[in-house]
Amino acid sequence: MWAKRIGITVLVCVASAGCAATPPGGPGSAARSNYVAMGDSFAAAPGVPELAAPRGCHKSTNNYPAVLARRLAAAAFHDVTCSGATTDDVVNREQRTDHGLIPRQLDMVGPPTDLITITIGANDVGLAGDAESCQVEAADPKPCAAAFVVNNVDRISSSIREQVPVWAAMIDQLRADAPRARIILVGYGIFVRPGGCFPDQPLLPNDANYLQAKVDELDDRQRQLAADKGVEFYDTRSLSAGHDMCAPPGERYVEGYVTEGNNVPLHPTALGAVALGNALTDYLVLSENR
Repeated sequence: MWAKRIGITVLVCVASAGCAATPPGGPGSAARSNYVAMGDSFAAAPGVPELAAPRGCHKSTNNYPAVLARRLAAAAFHDVTCSGATTDDVVNREQRTDHGLIPRQLDMVGPPTDLITITIGANDVGLAGDAESCQVEAADPKPCAAAFVVNNVDRISSSIREQVPVWAAMIDQLRADAPRARIILVGYGIFVRPGGCFPDQPLLPNDANYLQAKVDELDDRQRQLAADKGVEFYDTRSLSAGHDMCAPPGERYVEGYVTEGNNVPLHPTALGAVALGNALTDYLVLSENR
């Protein structure tokens, strides 16, 4: 592992059509040999078989980074994604899990690293917990979205704005620690279609629209940040359209509140992890051969 003085992370964003920023003109060989995957549970894919070490991170051996690494035939692959991770856990501190402390993710990045993907940010701004709180459980349900806006101030939007400089600093740190690396921020994509699908998924129509708008806002902020910092953002919204929590179980890329099998609510399915890993592979190969 690589010793670090200060920590900072990066975000990974996914898309089928392409990324917001043009691939940097720096490192760019078609054969990426040292790949570090970073991020939270959207990258880790808890519930997708099989369970990878360390147990506390609840990550899969078949998450999108693992699919990408196999497709690229990466000579070295370090998956440090971890469920529950925030940017602080990635860059500044050990992460506390239900099976002990996990080293900060940045420790695995060093001069040999030539590819980094990161999906991070939802836990920074509380989106995961907020989405869980919107699940309808009462016989006479009340909308949840109004609880996030007080005195005309949207708490989630404010948190996203406040987090942008933190994400910018982590990108700078990644670039300093891995100057040869191609850095890709991978986004969260579409969790729920317009209006949702109540009662099949217990989320009221206006709440579905509000929560997806906040996910879009996070993705859009990271897309702009990537363009400003000269790294890449892979937007997954085109890829995930039609495969949200309201899709038939066999077509979902992300689970809803009502799940199938061992799938984890509001997280990628096995199908979604494979689709994203394959889409990222195609993007990397095509862009490096241009």
